[in-house]
Amino acid sequence: MPLLGFLSVMAGAGMFYTSSQLERRAAELGPYVGGIGRLIGIILLLWGCRLIAGRFMRAGAKVSRLNRNRVMLPREGMMYLLIMIVAFVASLIGRSNMLMLVFSIMAGPFIVNGWVTFSLLRRNRVRRRVPTRAMCGEAISVEISLENRKLWFSSWLMVVRDRVGRVKCSSSGGTSTEAGLEPAVLFASVRPGAERSACYQLRLNRRGRYLLGPLEVSTRFPLGLVERGFITDERGEILVYPRIGILSSKWNRESQLAAEMVERQQTHKGMFEDEFHHLRSFRPGDNPRDVHWRTSARMNELMVHEFHQSRDQGLIVLLDLWQPERPSDDDIERVELAVSFAATICMDHLRQTRSVEQLLFVCGQESTSLRHLTGGQATESLLDVLALAQGGPAGGLTQAITEASQSMSGLMRSVLITTRMDDADLARQLPDEELPNVETVRADHEHLAQWISLDAVDARQQSEWPQHNVTLGQRGAAAS
Repeated sequence: MPLLGFLSVMAGAGMFYTSSQLERRAAELGPYVGGIGRLIGIILLLWGCRLIAGRFMRAGAKVSRLNRNRVMLPREGMMYLLIMIVAFVASLIGRSNMLMLVFSIMAGPFIVNGWVTFSLLRRNRVRRRVPTRAMCGEAISVEISLENRKLWFSSWLMVVRDRVGRVKCSSSGGTSTEAGLEPAVLFASVRPGAERSACYQLRLNRRGRYLLGPLEVSTRFPLGLVERGFITDERGEILVYPRIGILSSKWNRESQLAAEMVERQQTHKGMFEDEFHHLRSFRPGDNPRDVHWRTSARMNELMVHEFHQSRDQGLIVLLDLWQPERPSDDDIERVELAVSFAATICMDHLRQTRSVEQLLFVCGQESTSLRHLTGGQATESLLDVLALAQGGPAGGLTQAITEASQSMSGLMRSVLITTRMDDADLARQLPDEELPNVETVRADHEHLAQWISLDAVDARQQSEWPQHNVTLGQRGAAAS
């Protein structure tokens, strides 16, 4: 509960009590004193209730017109206002002109501070520049720009606060935004008609989709007694990819041994399917499209390309993200380990092979399949799918294995990554005709330690909430 809202409610209740005492002395003080006291009490009560209700609003909710402009008091301003109220009430009850003079002298700076802050906030525009995608655990910079569109007055000591929340999917299919970070940057001065920029850094340690906004601009200049601000619906979104680890030599060695055991008799026409070996003389039956005409003209005989047979294997990855309805911390950790391992082997396969097929089946809260050839476009689509994968009942595992078996051949390596620790439970999900030569990998630290290293970072850190720090921008000052 905000302290200012609580004090406003208590002050409003106190004014009601004071007004009832003043009505008894209405003959001495006048008939309107009690009504004025009740009006002040109603205003304080409504203001306090609004501050308390606004505190519990969701960070990702749309900003209403009622909360678009805000007026708040810091601790100094609250104590200053309390002294003013005491002096005003005491001057009415004690009929002291000196206390009324003290109240008037104190009210002047309070009102001037409110007017100056209101003038400084007028005709300001704030914008955000944020990368759309980021890797888990890496620092990213978010740039905040403040433009002063006033003609004569500078904007002094402007604080811009942002909100960062992770989107969480519920078992019923709905989404909610977790309460997260509130980074802030400070602009010391922005001249009239100028624009300055500052940036803060985020290190997001959990994959998924993050929403940024709204942006709140506030200032206390010059006396610090009144804080005014406005909120703008400047939204942003960051898709955080899973952590990519380093595969051990044992995994690469087994992959190479499996590829060496494969022999293919068919020939290939494209140079991206076979590896170039050397040039040789033309033989009857050779494809005329393989003739190298420049070398043939120089040698005065037909020369053709000769290729070695490519031994690149395709890859089938079955990602079983089973998770109970009420998961524990260990269940959530196994899901993150499984996703990181799947992303690592898929990315390594994309780097090591060319023009071979890769299939990914994700079974969790929803079932998703992805089929593509190795290439640059496959990387982005692969990481997008794994970034949004959620654990769940994994009811589509049987169908996914059936579809994968239809694409299975001797040139495909199949890997089943599962979060199930019970062998009997996993066996019940397998169809009658299982996927041949499938490698089953369990998502736990002991089993994955022989295959992958997550860059010397404990995977438990992925469950921690992201941290942030603020750095100096190129065209403006920044502070946390």
